[in-house]
Amino acid sequence: MGGLAQQHQIHGAQPVLPVPDVAAAADWFVRVLGFDVDFLYGDAPHVHGRVKCGQPGPEGWGAPIYIHLSRRTSPLQTGAEIRLHIGHDIDGLHRHAIDAGATVLGAPVDQPWGLREFVLQAPGGHRLVLGAEAPSH
Repeated sequence: MGGLAQQHQIHGAQPVLPVPDVAAAADWFVRVLGFDVDFLYGDAPHVHGRVKCGQPGPEGWGAPIYIHLSRRTSPLQTGAEIRLHIGHDIDGLHRHAIDAGATVLGAPVDQPWGLREFVLQAPGGHRLVLGAEAPSH
């Protein structure tokens, strides 16, 4: 880590996804990916929220992931994608996402960069790329 980043202990990215309905988007992350609702802010309709997954420390499997959800009533423009690393059974997660009614943009594919990936369309039209280490052939 670079000197300035280390000096200030900059760590952890928390993307903010603009969505038309914060509570519905939070519910989607719970149903489709097993996240927990960390908080919802403001009277209904909520104006901001955050979902989280993972636990730090010896009982956890990695650093927590936090995704903020921010209500936007104007037309949403997306272009970025968020990549989430999956520790194992990406094919099982793919099947679960389909069963949960998520918009899945294709089956898992082994990529030349060593990951097996599939893409979900998240609330607000955002793209989530889920990837796991591809099995060795």
